[in-house]
Amino acid sequence: MSDIFFIRHAQASFGAANYDKLSEKGIQQAKDLGKYLAQEEWHFDQVFCGPLERQIHTCDEVEKAYIEKALIFPQRQILLELKEHSATEAMKMALPRLIENDPFVQKLQEDAAKNHERVKGNTMKIFQYFMEGWVNGKIEVPEYESWKAFRSAVREGLAKILNKVEKGQKVAAFTSGGTISCILAESLKMTDEERIVAMNLSIRNTAINQWKYSRGQFNLFSLNHLPHLTDEMITFV
Repeated sequence: MSDIFFIRHAQASFGAANYDKLSEKGIQQAKDLGKYLAQEEWHFDQVFCGPLERQIHTCDEVEKAYIEKALIFPQRQILLELKEHSATEAMKMALPRLIENDPFVQKLQEDAAKNHERVKGNTMKIFQYFMEGWVNGKIEVPEYESWKAFRSAVREGLAKILNKVEKGQKVAAFTSGGTISCILAESLKMTDEERIVAMNLSIRNTAINQWKYSRGQFNLFSLNHLPHLTDEMITFV
């Protein structure tokens, strides 16, 4: 039996021009993750990583912690299929149209303009609203990869990992919340796309999510494990 750990990246820069860059808190989260894994001497036979800056930076910090402890950290294998969905970029493209035509979005935007402390919360509500419409095809943004195409890519990426895993190996894969949600859906045979995308909002930054793999069976073992973070360090973006 093999163990595969899908690890979400540390906190990204929500609201900044470059969301893909880790925030200061995110960098500390990644360092704490690396310190924990190295101190506990978690051994990995293979390491996979998505191509995004926040995914690679998280993996970098873990690798640094292993090097400092003189532990072996396998050379990472970059998998494009471990990237995140394009919803953030797609929403930016669609937002002007939604603000103009959608009463729900209009109300949230107007409320945020009058109450600055609600900007972040209302932005998250708009994002969730957009996601629900986007995954069901009610909101279309043809300039970006669709949710359906993203789901298909995640399946391909998961298949690539499973094909490379050997009996008894421990594997780490650094990726994102949406990707992990889709992997969770594959293992649980979920088909409700709104529920799948909603799980994206529950996967915490640097959370360790474990699956067992044996004889073609891929089963969830644990979710959202965060032994390395204190409560004030736990985030979701």
